[in-house]
Amino acid sequence: MKVQFHVVALSSALIMATGLTGCDSGPSAPKGLQGQSAGTSATATEQPRESAAVTEPTTAAEYKAVDELRNVHFDLDQAKIRSGDAKLLQGHARWLKSQRTMIVMIDGHADERGTDEHNMRLGEQRANAVRGYLIAQGVEADRVMTASQGERNPTCSDHNEGCWNKNRRAEFKIKTR
Repeated sequence: MKVQFHVVALSSALIMATGLTGCDSGPSAPKGLQGQSAGTSATATEQPRESAAVTEPTTAAEYKAVDELRNVHFDLDQAKIRSGDAKLLQGHARWLKSQRTMIVMIDGHADERGTDEHNMRLGEQRANAVRGYLIAQGVEADRVMTASQGERNPTCSDHNEGCWNKNRRAEFKIKTR
């Protein structure tokens, strides 16, 4: 119960911090996703607001990994960006700002420990933390999408801390607008 409270408190703090940066009137989705729940497609044309965290399904055919955008990793049950990863994300932001036709998808991942629901929420928090960091570095909000993978798609399947550390990550994939 105590851990669940901390997760809820962290989620609330991240949502409030993200919402205050753009002072918008509520969440919105990217062009083509307005009025839809996560995982669906749409045809609306309203532009997204800067502070809105966007969730869009990742399809392998659309988004591709690139060497310039390396994974960032997280501590156990945390969505806080570590100082070493902040420096890495600054480089990611510079690269993305030089590639204005690219849209980036950030997939948030968790290790296998915890419930499926908890890990999906944690993956979402991690993706949104990275998204917020990139936006703060000057990357346009409508070019940064997020998705939670939870504990799905691990990079390592061993059951030890070294492996779990590799699975607690945010991955980057891009596509051209």
